[in-house]
Amino acid sequence: MHPKTLRCIPIGGLEEVGKNSMVVEYEQDILAIDMGFQFPEDELFGVDYVIPDIQYLVERKHRLKGILITHGHLDHIGAIPYVLADLGFPTIYGSALSLGLVQKQLEEHKLLKSAKFKVVDNKQTYNFGQLQVEFFRVNHSIPDAMGVYVRSPVGNLVHTGDFKFDFTPSDGIEADIQRLSEIGKRGVDLLFSDSTNALKPGHTISERFVAGNLEENIAKAKGRVIIACFSSMIGRIQQLLEFAKQHGRKVFLSGGSLLSNFEIARKLGYLKFDKQLIVDIRQVNQHADKDVLILTTGGQGEPMAALSRMATGAHAQVKIHDGDTVVVSSSPIPGNEKQVAFLVDALSRFGAYVVSNQMMDVHASGHGQQEDLKLMMSLVRPEHLVPIHGNFYMRRAHGQLAPEAGVSKDNVHLMDNGNVLEVRDHKVSSKKEDIKVRYVVVDGTGKGDLGSQILKEREAMAQNGLISLVLKLRKGQLAGNPVITTRGFVGLKEQQKAVKEIDKKLRESLQKINKRNKSPSVEDYEHGIRSDVAGLALQRFNKRPVILPVILFV
Repeated sequence: MHPKTLRCIPIGGLEEVGKNSMVVEYEQDILAIDMGFQFPEDELFGVDYVIPDIQYLVERKHRLKGILITHGHLDHIGAIPYVLADLGFPTIYGSALSLGLVQKQLEEHKLLKSAKFKVVDNKQTYNFGQLQVEFFRVNHSIPDAMGVYVRSPVGNLVHTGDFKFDFTPSDGIEADIQRLSEIGKRGVDLLFSDSTNALKPGHTISERFVAGNLEENIAKAKGRVIIACFSSMIGRIQQLLEFAKQHGRKVFLSGGSLLSNFEIARKLGYLKFDKQLIVDIRQVNQHADKDVLILTTGGQGEPMAALSRMATGAHAQVKIHDGDTVVVSSSPIPGNEKQVAFLVDALSRFGAYVVSNQMMDVHASGHGQQEDLKLMMSLVRPEHLVPIHGNFYMRRAHGQLAPEAGVSKDNVHLMDNGNVLEVRDHKVSSKKEDIKVRYVVVDGTGKGDLGSQILKEREAMAQNGLISLVLKLRKGQLAGNPVITTRGFVGLKEQQKAVKEIDKKLRESLQKINKRNKSPSVEDYEHGIRSDVAGLALQRFNKRPVILPVILFV
């Protein structure tokens, strides 16, 4: 008889920043902690999101007791609409705000009626078969963020979610340090801890400090103030509403996600303000510039976001002009630096005074830096540490801090997605066999394991263009001129010449195919034409386009 085992399996979030999800399994009981998505890398052409591979859970969905949500950011909840039905609609557990954000997503996907929810109380214990779960409060850049304490008969673990320690947070509610210390005294075999800012020394700055800088910019501005922040930063938005009232400005909201999250937070009581403070953005030009504060999305330079539309002159109501102060209250997500630089430049060209985090602290990260990470370890006092949430170099840096906080370097586990960590009788070991974790994407056609060939074709189209060839054949001969279309292959000046050369090569290819085969099939024609035209494209134009021959027999 095999010994009873607690198994911990990350299925996302350990080789990237995003798509965070972890499986916790004991005997017949399984829990999933978070189910987020990741925005695709540049080379994933045509992909909307990358999500965790849930095949392991699908095969065991009859044992899945629930999905535990640590907080309402998309890298922790964004995959839920794409996996919930496949998992049999397990109950989703989380704070009121986290579940409100999940419910909005499910409503958009027409799944809300089938979903089940449970708002958790961080003073209660929840039983899932032989697993016992408690939640504890942490600070993050969204209210009601929580960590999870999971107990089993053979071992206990803490999962921090995303966290920092902020002793002057925007909502006035600090992380539950006393509770963390009590959990540490009860015994923790494994600590799964946020690694996003593990390379940065010191403590993450407080929201109170950022709030002071934001108010300073509002107070000294003579014209309109436009502030861009993440739509989920409800605490910061509450502070900005208060500053607007103090300085006699009306607040105008612009951006779909901001309007949606604002309404959810208002209904749940996380935002409190006088109704007359908020004015429809369509009326913004009816107010004097000195009386205007615009809250908007788009600080990451997203092309369709409200601030980007302002920067390109495409926003229906807001035209940037001299005297505007634009505060970008966020830091560029890795990979977005170019878009943000372009955004700042474009706003400046319209005459705006742009304030970014490079100039002064107008944004505080929601992730703990090195001293925060060491404080978490000191409070929880785990036997073993598993750095999570981030690329390998981030997690490695986190692991190197462990000895300073009383965790042996031999007890640091740098896992990858699909690795399995087992606990038996409070002893931790790595399992040699991993579970298979595929690269699952969501695109316009749905979700699935997008084959490398598809991505190669999309990359080829993006870099080298497309040639479409439509031929009507009667007894192997052209019945009319071929229709040749190119997209992204050559410039307009060269296009006519290129089409002529392709036409000539196509006719030569037909003759070759007819000589080589007595009764050529559609596949013979497609293969031969594709090969010959590809050779021409490479030789004459140094390009490797995607070539699509369409053969019609008439």
